[in-house]
Amino acid sequence: MGAGVMEAGPTGPGTATMRRGGSTAMRRRGFGVLCAARPVVHSVGARGRPAVCSVGASRQMKNANFPLDAEGRTFHLGCRKGEISNRMLSVGDASRAQLLSQFLKPFPNGDPVFNLVSSRGFSITTGVVGDSNTEVSIVTTLMGLANMDFVIRESRAVIDGPMAVVRLGTCGALQPGTLGKVLVPSDGCVLVHRNPDAFTQQSGGSANGDSPSPYLITNPVFPNAELCNGLITQLQRTLPKGPGGIKCGINCTTDSFYSSQGRIAEDFDDRNENLIQRVLGEIPNAVSFEMETFQLLHLASCSKGTIAAAACAIGLAERASNEFMTPAQLVEMEEKAGKAAMDALVSFDLSSL
Repeated sequence: MGAGVMEAGPTGPGTATMRRGGSTAMRRRGFGVLCAARPVVHSVGARGRPAVCSVGASRQMKNANFPLDAEGRTFHLGCRKGEISNRMLSVGDASRAQLLSQFLKPFPNGDPVFNLVSSRGFSITTGVVGDSNTEVSIVTTLMGLANMDFVIRESRAVIDGPMAVVRLGTCGALQPGTLGKVLVPSDGCVLVHRNPDAFTQQSGGSANGDSPSPYLITNPVFPNAELCNGLITQLQRTLPKGPGGIKCGINCTTDSFYSSQGRIAEDFDDRNENLIQRVLGEIPNAVSFEMETFQLLHLASCSKGTIAAAACAIGLAERASNEFMTPAQLVEMEEKAGKAAMDALVSFDLSSL
């Protein structure tokens, strides 16, 4: 099904079309309007050229093994070659992506910052960071292992050459006194996941009579050392020392915000009353619970040497004290940590991969 065109009035100054790598990248500062009723909607700027791309759901796809549409756009992320940078900042929600887009400038040739929104809720904002003339894409990854899998695999498919990815998320802080800190998994990341076999009546015990554990903990995966060290350096330059600074350790990615992070619920048989104590007993330097980083680092390690990845997360809620950051505190920390993460991406040498 071909691309639809929505005629519109001027969409702001500097609308332009940019050809990069043999494809046309539509660029405009700001967030496009999702229009799932149409296959692809191109807003037309003052000079009649595409300015904003919103990718809808009704697209004819080809190749069931790795679906692409007629424009070469991926199934979930909705992007094609030329629209997403080799340097990517992954964030969980759209409001954080919009906040951090303030650090992106138009391209040296005058093309404005590009934005894409897919029918699945993913967004891509690509521009130049400061005076570096270096492109970075801010990608809304949403939540969970599967969404990170979509983003990394589908971006890899439409990006030529090596990639660097930094995740900036929020997390549950596991160590006392780390509320509001930026927690960096410099020592690696494990996956804590529910074991369905432990909850079935058919599940038998082991040879020595032990029942299956309701939660399993994997071995760690690790960030790219150069990118992670660069991220720590930029965070140390940007953040205050002490209570508002950073703490390094091991991150625990989970497959549930609730059961696998030890949140107690009366409505379900979760068997997680001692899970946090178990995690801290087995991993004394565990600093955080969140839901995406393991998949990012795992895929990077399986990318045949083409992806460098690192991560950090803001300690939004401290599990020991049961306290939350205020919204104002979170926004301030998102700005500081986001700028540091983007500077780390700019400084990373892609040719080292």
